Amino acid sequence: MLTLMLLAGCAAGSNFKPTTAEGASCKAQCAKDMARCSGSSYTCDRAASTCMTACEELDAIKKQVR
Repeated sequence: MLTLMLLAGCAAGSNFKPTTAEGASCKAQCAKDMARCSGSSYTCDRAASTCMTACEELDAIKKQVR
């Protein structure tokens, strides 16, 4: 359980602070995916970083649409 929380904390520890529901949902999904990552630390970190970048972009797009 502690490992799960630590892995989720890595993705959730991003500086990205969502401003839309879609951005928040995306960030939560990144954290869940990171917790299930079974690759190397480098691979999982890169995947989390890519996921968070996508969430930031989604959040920005959704914010402009509103």
